[in-house]
Amino acid sequence: MNFELNAAFSFTVGIGAIIGWIRIRKTDPAFLPFLFLLWLGFLHELVSLLLVTSGYSNALTYNVFTLLEVFLICLQFYKWGLFEGKQRQFYFLLLFFGFAWLMEFAYRSSLYIYFSYCIILYATFIVFMAINLLCDVMFSEPGPLLYETKFLVCMGFIVYFTYTILVEVFWFYGLNKSTAFRLRIYELLGYINLFTNLVYAFATLWIPLKRPYILQSS
Repeated sequence: MNFELNAAFSFTVGIGAIIGWIRIRKTDPAFLPFLFLLWLGFLHELVSLLLVTSGYSNALTYNVFTLLEVFLICLQFYKWGLFEGKQRQFYFLLLFFGFAWLMEFAYRSSLYIYFSYCIILYATFIVFMAINLLCDVMFSEPGPLLYETKFLVCMGFIVYFTYTILVEVFWFYGLNKSTAFRLRIYELLGYINLFTNLVYAFATLWIPLKRPYILQSS
């Protein structure tokens, strides 16, 4: 896969971002963190493209994006009731993620090196949280799951972040030394990125609208 095609696949996150922007005023507030995540993802892809094509590394922006990403995903899970009755656990998790990010920064002494430990840590937590919420949705939603935004988003998270973990583990164990193998790994990541972005775009079409307020007459 060439650079241009991979960049095109990455920018498909903009499809969901545009749909979300069009529907923002009618969107149920409980789904806003997901829309913010799409907009942040699109902005990150744009900045990364400008940096890479100018001969610079996007490690700095990716490290910052990774932290903001996990915060938004946790907030979205909170809005969807995953931390119902567990507010302290929610805030502790955010503090833990922030602390882990600072610790890896201290360990590497640079923001211009990819924070691989945090990437694996965040992705692992996201996958487990998505599986937990997915089970709740499957047993609580009476309608077709194909049109259930929570189900689609959780499936996208599970697929993408599971593969992200595998890619980082490959790097840790030196399985990327073969050029052909490394290219295959990132080619597949490009297709997974495309798939999940299209899933997110489809999910935005089924985001519930704001509930109308009914004024009661006295």
